[in-house]
Amino acid sequence: MIQLKLTNYIFSVDKFFFKHLSYNSDFSIFKHSESIERFFRFITKFGEGYFELLLTIVLLSFLLINKQKYNFFKKYILAIIFTLLSTQVTVNVMKVLFARARPSITVNPDKFYGIMTLIKNSSFWKGSYVSFPSGHTITIWGTIWILSFIIKSKAIKIPLFILGILVGVSRIYLVHHWSSDVVASVILSYFIAKFVHKKIFGNKDKKARPIFVPYYRKLTIGIFKRKIA
Repeated sequence: MIQLKLTNYIFSVDKFFFKHLSYNSDFSIFKHSESIERFFRFITKFGEGYFELLLTIVLLSFLLINKQKYNFFKKYILAIIFTLLSTQVTVNVMKVLFARARPSITVNPDKFYGIMTLIKNSSFWKGSYVSFPSGHTITIWGTIWILSFIIKSKAIKIPLFILGILVGVSRIYLVHHWSSDVVASVILSYFIAKFVHKKIFGNKDKKARPIFVPYYRKLTIGIFKRKIA
């Protein structure tokens, strides 16, 4: 019962955002114009992997220029590449398993057909039934999350988060995805990036703790022995 209410709520949210964000809706907050459409078609390209490719090239150039920081830049590059690969494998497997119809072919966000239906109807490779989750969103947000774990500057983080939000909005505006496709991709990308970051950069807190604890124990034991003596 609770699960049914939750899914109905999610689908109602999907309908709400589709109604108010998509370019073909009469109620869209974005008045349909060529300039707005051009803007979102440009923004959505940041979810196609070009951003990650550019970052990798820039980091490789830094690596060649400053060879003293080889390990530093190598970790950056590996983090971006492994996050990108992990998000792409995850999103493509889920797209096929769920086989959700895109909003471009239906006004009902609850149309999940599953992999067996795709195979039976010979529509396995058709892009109209791979809405969940959003590939563009998970691509850009995977990179944003991994960079936010590495970079501490808010002046860099804030523009990255704004870019990620705009890419997500562009997918709804261009009638390629439901809002739940986008939100699911943001959440999935966070956990994927977190896992990759932990594997490549490690957990500094856990590494620091074993150094401190034995020293603390030795110190207390030494004081205790002096008191007995």
